[in-house]
Formats: sequence, C-alpha cells, structure tokens
Amino acid sequence: MKLSKRLNNFPEYIFSRLAKKVVEVEKKTGKKVLNFGMGSPDFPPSSHYIRKLKELIDESGSYLYSSFGATLEFSNVLRQWYKGRFNVEIKENELYPLLGAKDGVSHLPLALLDEGDEVLIPDPGYPAFSGSVLMVGAVPIYYNLTEKNDFKIDIKELERKVTKRTRYIWVNFPSNPTGQVATLAELKKIVEFCLKHKIWLIYDNCYSEITFDKFIAPSILQIKGVKEVAVELNSFSKMSSLAGYRMGWIVGNAQIIAGLAKVKSQLDSGLSKPLQRLGAYILSNPDQVWHKKMIASYQKRRDIICMNLEKIGLKPVKSLGSLYLWIKIPDNYVDSEAFSNDLLEKKQILLTPGTAFGENGKRYVRVSICINIDNINLYF
Repeated sequence: MKLSKRLNNFPEYIFSRLAKKVVEVEKKTGKKVLNFGMGSPDFPPSSHYIRKLKELIDESGSYLYSSFGATLEFSNVLRQWYKGRFNVEIKENELYPLLGAKDGVSHLPLALLDEGDEVLIPDPGYPAFSGSVLMVGAVPIYYNLTEKNDFKIDIKELERKVTKRTRYIWVNFPSNPTGQVATLAELKKIVEFCLKHKIWLIYDNCYSEITFDKFIAPSILQIKGVKEVAVELNSFSKMSSLAGYRMGWIVGNAQIIAGLAKVKSQLDSGLSKPLQRLGAYILSNPDQVWHKKMIASYQKRRDIICMNLEKIGLKPVKSLGSLYLWIKIPDNYVDSEAFSNDLLEKKQILLTPGTAFGENGKRYVRVSICINIDNINLYF
C-alpha cells in the first residue's frame, strides 16, 4: 500500500510547518506568539458586503450548482470594472471565475505544462508558484530578485535562462514576499521578452488594491498586444478582506482561459452562485469609505511594526504594496532560519524565514503587516 511518488516532488507548505512550530513554542513558554507569519487579511470586511452575502444565500436556488464558468452578471461586471479601473477591454471569452487566485496558480500547470517543461519563477517568490509546477513533473527555473536590482526583474538574466523548453514565466507585483512594485514601463519590457521568445506570461496582481503612499498598481493588460501572451490573476481576498470565501478570477489570453476551464471542468463545479453575485456586487458597488479605512489601517500598522523592528536591530524598508515587509537579518546569524528560530524561542515573535520563498531569502525575513499590534510593546 503506497502513496503517490509525486508527494516526494514538493515540500510541505511552509505555513503549515510554521503553525506547528508556533503551537510547540506556546505550549513550552505559556505565552501567546506574536505571529507575523501568514498574510491573512484581518481587517474586517465591509458590513455592506456581508449583509449582501446573507441576502444572496437566502435567495431561491442559491444552493444549486452554479454553471461552469462565469455567470452573465459576474462577466459583465468584471469587464466593466477592468474598463473603469485600468481602461482595459475584456471580452466574454477572456475571463473565468476562480476559487481564489491560488486555484489558478495550482491548476494552470495542468493546462500549460508537460513533464520536463520549464517555468521561470521569481526567487524570492510565492511558494505555490513552484509547488504546483513540481507536482506535474515540470522544472522550475529561478530568476533572481535581489537587493542589487532593487528586487526587480533583470531582463538580461531572463535571456540567459530562457530555453526551448520554457513555457511560461511567473511575474508578481506588488510582490509577495518583497513588497516591491512595478511600473507599466518596467512591465512592458517583460511583455516584450515573452513576445520575443513566444512564452506565456502569468501575472499575479492579487495585491493591486493594497498599495500605500499614493502608489497605484497597474494591470499588465494595459500594455498593447499583451493578450497575445498573458493572463492576469486577481481576487477578492485582499481587496475586500474575503480570503476565507475563496473568490477570484483570471483574465487575458483566451487560449489559456479555455485550457484552464477545461482542466477545472474535471476538478470542481465552479464558483457558487451567491459568491459570483457577491463578487459582482462588490465590483459594481465598491465601499470606498471602507477601503480607505482598510488601507489606512495597514499603513499605520506597517509604520508601527517598522519602528518596533528597529528596536531589535533590524532595518526595515517600508513597502509600497502588498501586506509584507522584506527585511535583512543581522550579520551575526548564519541564515534566516536560525534568526527566526532564535527570535521565536527567546521573544515569542514569529517572522517567516526568507528561505521559505527561495534561495535568495537566506539573509531575509518576511513580515506580515496584517496582525493585531495592540500589545506589540509587550514583545519588543
């Protein structure tokens, strides 16, 4: 009696492992851990959205299967939102609802990759970019996001790493874990690279609505001709504080959308009617007052967290986007695992070791800013 050999191709998800470590430390010390680990949006969602969801659940037939793909209402509203937010035209066959953006991350390899194919993935980068590739027997080829390049993409490096087996590249700004952002001019160079080498571009734009200090994140679909090679993922998890409901979408190249839809037709039964209707309501009735309060809360916490981290010898740089800080560890530690473990054991503070996001995270930790800081002074 054996399990699949596939399980040997990828590690346990980092935050599953860290959660176990937190439980051990809390039992040992009797003190609650101040957990800056997982980026779970904790600012309560708009009461308007929750009231609407309750109404939608009570509607006749809400419990029935949804149709595969987008309802006409969700499709029309999402297209209108892209036109209003980014001035981008989206056709009906260029969008698909997802069970959270991670749904797309994990299932796109089934539509785009064969065994032995290669994918360009950022290091550091979101761990699921690699895990889903390894599951299908494809090969992650890592490109470097380093302090030297301001944690942005070096096109010359991509030119050295692209091969005939490269099928697509993952690009993510505002970035998890670095918090770095990108301009349209910078994104255009990546699009030109993909067009030149005829590879797909998968753009993770899940933090587009979580930005600070007046920065406004673009959509990669704003670039002329980009839909020849690209799709973009986004979700309601961050923009609406609805991470637990698993509501997202993918837009862009119709061929990729169709391939993903075919895969998902075998794996799930689509985003439920109430959640598609809720998504349409949110996009067409945005609670701007609530959104401003959410951003103000995260920005305030970002600044207070930075101030406290300086007390333990760290030198944080305030990020312009996402829910994270990417911070270099002190020189006297061998790596981020050692630093994180020491801080957890001695002060009951959890910072995610940067090695969770790639080899380039060896000297860094990721700090989530979506955390209750009411008692932060008790830890620093």
